[in-house]
Amino acid sequence: MKKNFILFCILFNFVTQNVSAKEYDYDVYGLNFRFMKIKFSNINNSEFKTDIESKSFLNFFYHFKGVGITQNQPRGATYNFAYEKKDKQRSTTVIFKDLTVIQNFSKPERKKKNNIVPVAKKDLENVVDPLTAIQQLIFEQSNKLNCNKKQKVFDGSNVFYLQLSQSDKDDYIINSSKLIYKKPMQKCRLTYKVVSGHEVEDEEKLNKKYVDIFYGKQNKIFFPYFLTTKSTVTLEMFLK
Repeated sequence: MKKNFILFCILFNFVTQNVSAKEYDYDVYGLNFRFMKIKFSNINNSEFKTDIESKSFLNFFYHFKGVGITQNQPRGATYNFAYEKKDKQRSTTVIFKDLTVIQNFSKPERKKKNNIVPVAKKDLENVVDPLTAIQQLIFEQSNKLNCNKKQKVFDGSNVFYLQLSQSDKDDYIINSSKLIYKKPMQKCRLTYKVVSGHEVEDEEKLNKKYVDIFYGKQNKIFFPYFLTTKSTVTLEMFLK
């Protein structure tokens, strides 16, 4: 469930009831309980930010809070993600120039693990940070839905591909009182494929991870109103 949840969190960028705004909120549910809130902001197309916080039942037993931000420069970007949970805190910063990683550090430093697929120099070329990847793959939509995209990503420890695809053009209706969009939607799927930085024994299960994304059209633009994935439990994410 942990790895699925990581992939699920990577996804969540930009959405509110006011789709013309630059700030978006999602509620995340598992077993019909809301356990997390995720908010994303796009500031003048130069800065992308996400705020993640555990809620309700989960917050009582396992508090988690995270803040991620990508600041874009003319030829690069700086990505930072900081989180706190229980008695643990960490901040990771990755600096990109011309789609290449030039700096990467964490505070405190990550412990070295055994049986890790080494990250080669070429793995850190033609690569972007997680927030930029999701913005380009998921949210750069228009009057025509485009679910044929792929991006190589580096998050500070792992290199992987995120790929968006669409297997059919069917209309889907999600019957849920939590969903604000009641019209038929189209479904795309985001999948994860390892490159390096991961533990060898995790490779098979990581490559099976996915998130189904259901798009609805409003003001001539497609927006992701509902996202879901299955692991130990089904996780569902609703646009507020």
